[in-house]
Amino acid sequence: MRWMIPLVVAGLSIGCGAEESAEETPEEAPTPEPEEDAPPEDLYPNEACARVIVVAWDGAQFASDDIERTQDEARDRAASLRRRILGGEDMPRLARSESDASSSGPRGGLLGTYTRAAFPEIHAPIRDAVFSLDIDEVGEVVEAPYGFVVVRRCPVEKIHTRHILVRYRGARNADDDVERSREDARGLAERIHRQLTRGDDFAETAARLSEDSSRRRGGDLGMVGRGNLAQAYEATAWALEVNEVSEVVETEFGFHIIQRLEDLPPEAP
Repeated sequence: MRWMIPLVVAGLSIGCGAEESAEETPEEAPTPEPEEDAPPEDLYPNEACARVIVVAWDGAQFASDDIERTQDEARDRAASLRRRILGGEDMPRLARSESDASSSGPRGGLLGTYTRAAFPEIHAPIRDAVFSLDIDEVGEVVEAPYGFVVVRRCPVEKIHTRHILVRYRGARNADDDVERSREDARGLAERIHRQLTRGDDFAETAARLSEDSSRRRGGDLGMVGRGNLAQAYEATAWALEVNEVSEVVETEFGFHIIQRLEDLPPEAP
């Protein structure tokens, strides 16, 4: 006999099968199996984000003068760090305390997000290892000229921002004709920020005043993956809501005012 669970409305038992009587009590329905969540769609199948821990040895490329371990000792140490990660230890925390890579270590080992073709040449020895991994998988230790590398492939996450950059003398990539001091640059950036808070259009202001090539696009940097922006810029940008404008932020390139924008759809492969 087919049946359906009675629906109780205002004290009445309403059956959904014509041949059922109100007095009949159907057997308890089996609990349905929970549906497994479908894996998230990979919006950037041709790109990979990498997180690394580097263990250098005495004489490795770029190794600092205070590194005295042998190559075998470095290999063993990298293998030990890999086991700790597989055992559940936090890789970003380990990278900050244990990695010999001055560029990625302070960022929790975050190397950046790249297509295979755009992967930095200096990291070519680990490129195939990164692209062979599943998301969040930790690979075997890889030997590179600068050390033994523990590699994890991380999800590709991108953010869309525009900015206004004010450079100062000695800032990274500043032209020789930039003469303002760091203090003067900060003051100018703060004045521009006040203008924006009073309602000035961000894109128009960036086109007039920003001091990098993005000014031609109203400061728009497009969609950029985690790890590919200056650390302070990136931390600030990801904390913003869409259309929110940041306070003045300093990086090695100068002083920035950042606006987060709506994400752009992925480009067709």
